[in-house]
Amino acid sequence: MKVLILGGGSVGSKLALDLEEPFALIEADPSRVWQLRNMLKGKEVDLRIIHGDGTSVDTIESAGSDFDVAVVLMNKDAENLEAVSILKGLNVPRIIARVNKSHNMYRFIGMGAEVFLHPIGYEEGLIRTMLFPDANHALQIFVRDGSPAIGRTIKELGLPKGSVIGSILRDDELIPPTPSTEIMMGDLIAIDTVGKKATQAWKAFSKTGKVESSGHLLFPLSNARDLGPIKEVELLSKHLGSEIVLIPLKDDHGLITSARGLISTRLPLRVLEPCPTDEPTRDDKECVDLPGLGHKDRYLLRTIRDHMEEGSPHLDVFIVPGPKPPILFMPFMSRPLDRMIANSPMPVLISRSVRKYRKILLYLHSNCVQEISVAIQLSRAMGSNITAVYRPRNSRRAQYLKRFAQVYNIKVEERKVIGNPTVELIKEVKESHHDLIIIKKDQKDIQTSQLRRLVHIWTGSMMLVP
Repeated sequence: MKVLILGGGSVGSKLALDLEEPFALIEADPSRVWQLRNMLKGKEVDLRIIHGDGTSVDTIESAGSDFDVAVVLMNKDAENLEAVSILKGLNVPRIIARVNKSHNMYRFIGMGAEVFLHPIGYEEGLIRTMLFPDANHALQIFVRDGSPAIGRTIKELGLPKGSVIGSILRDDELIPPTPSTEIMMGDLIAIDTVGKKATQAWKAFSKTGKVESSGHLLFPLSNARDLGPIKEVELLSKHLGSEIVLIPLKDDHGLITSARGLISTRLPLRVLEPCPTDEPTRDDKECVDLPGLGHKDRYLLRTIRDHMEEGSPHLDVFIVPGPKPPILFMPFMSRPLDRMIANSPMPVLISRSVRKYRKILLYLHSNCVQEISVAIQLSRAMGSNITAVYRPRNSRRAQYLKRFAQVYNIKVEERKVIGNPTVELIKEVKESHHDLIIIKKDQKDIQTSQLRRLVHIWTGSMMLVP
């Protein structure tokens, strides 16, 4: 890797001292250039210290060519923005830029730069993590209801030394983190760690204290035809390290034995008590009372919510079989189950695939926090590529997804939707082979009737995210 550094202040000089790759550093202050040359003269790497203006095309071109990444560390956002524009024009593949004023962050992101906010206290460590990503030392955490981190400030989290929150995605806004920033439910948080601190950082967000990858795969057992997707459950468990939770809807030892026989004995497996035969009374507090739901469906919903109460950022998934023929002019599930899925607080996987996910299709919209988290976790575990479909106004979400994907060496292909998003999404599904579609259950971009139809006509699996 060949690195270009614009700005030789305290952060730029520390970064230069740590780098073991060829680099060039541009600094405008002549006295600082002299200090840097003395400071770095003992380094056994190919380096150049250049006196000049970091916003000058001629100066940047004089530093050399074929840089793999540029790190922009000047003191004014206007200068950094100008430098980013020049570097984009010179086709530098990656640009990491310091943002001095939080309200300018989106301007940098819109130009395709990876950003961090100054000051954060450990900038050179964060930059090293961004330059040389290590999946074992980088985390992306979706803050679920029940997490002990909710309502606490970043300072109060007590993250281990060297662990830095780089960014927070909240609804449709990128929040610049400061020590006083309060964590809220639904936040998607990027944490960069130095050394083997990822486990300790993870525990600050988990009531259970368990570390990734883990979680639960909830699979209901009702009759023999439901056992087809059990192999997809097994596949997910192998790659995610998740515990399989079988939920019998009736006391059928033969069905439970058959399900156990289809799952490797090396995988963590738990079988819950069967659903009680008798309908619970109206006064039973354990009953989830939703109109139109049967006794067994209410039992399933209560089980789902019990798991959600743990507050762990692990990926929990409720898995149901795909719809059976006939497929025309039918709702994509029976009506009670349809309503139960609509009220599920965890992602629902409509299962149809028994093969490893190679390509995942993700639809990005203005509030797609959990979908990004799920796509990254699955892609990271299975080595999948992601195809992101989005409207131009949601380009920021695509940039955020790409930053995470880069950390985990996940390939992301972009498909910008210019016309009708429903038509374009279905067109992408028909023209390209994807193993899994991840999409929000309720959103304005995609027509609900067409989404149901897509579940019927498509042969792969689909994950509907709350």
